[in-house]
Amino acid sequence: MNCSLVFMKKIIYSLILVSIFCLAYAGCSFFGTEVSDIVSAEFYIDDGNIPDDYFSVSTLKLTPGLDDRTLSLDYMRSYPKATGSAKIQNPDVKNNGIVGGEFYDRFEETVDLVLKGDLKSSEAYDSSSGVGKFVVTLNSKDGKSQKYDYSLIQNDIEFDSVKSLFTDLTNLFNSDVY
Repeated sequence: MNCSLVFMKKIIYSLILVSIFCLAYAGCSFFGTEVSDIVSAEFYIDDGNIPDDYFSVSTLKLTPGLDDRTLSLDYMRSYPKATGSAKIQNPDVKNNGIVGGEFYDRFEETVDLVLKGDLKSSEAYDSSSGVGKFVVTLNSKDGKSQKYDYSLIQNDIEFDSVKSLFTDLTNLFNSDVY
């Protein structure tokens, strides 16, 4: 009887170890992903706790063209809670285009920084903090998506390269360019 108890314990411990390994592997599904495996990066940013008439939501989707080193860009900024004259003063913006050169290089650097895990994703977002939301979603060739919430580190110097890529591109496409 003692021998079968020891055997059962070994089986249970083995199952626990296999389960832990499977969970760790599933949690690290982007482990080993390269910049060239990313088919798009999506940014979601909102202004946090500010008056409704000035609250905005921005989305930016970047799709890299690996052959010509360009980025296809889809940008949208809306003021979903604005009314009356505030809505007139802050019209919604929807724009798209293509950029390359330095922006493509910065895109690669940003995706690499995110994939390496050098930036700490927020554990839990608390909207009462007044800080707006800043989320980056990476979509890979194999159909997997990974969301990184950087809301609580927006003022961290390590985050500047990610934030500046978003800011520079949205400033460029914030109005119609003819």
